[in-house]
Amino acid sequence: MEELEPQPLEAKANKEVVKRFRATSDEVKRINGKAAKAGLNFSEYCRKSALDKEVVEVIPPDLRRQISAAGNNLNQLTRLANAGKLSGVSTDRLNELLTLLLQTLK
Repeated sequence: MEELEPQPLEAKANKEVVKRFRATSDEVKRINGKAAKAGLNFSEYCRKSALDKEVVEVIPPDLRRQISAAGNNLNQLTRLANAGKLSGVSTDRLNELLTLLLQTLK
């Protein structure tokens, strides 16, 4: 008899086993919300979470562009302030804004 090799977890295998679990409606809403943010369906999210795989929230493209533009503008202002070409704005204030932006992104 031929021995079968185990498939790696990443392989697209047919999911033939259905498992049910109990959860409150609030828990299901929260899980669905997290799954949607990660760009996954409920089952994919639960599998990845249960198997200790990294689940990353997907940033919508329009928000990614806005964040990138804000970061670029802040970087340009910081360069001008450090070069002494920007009057009326301190580098301390720019650093505060950068810190606030980074905290918002977390």
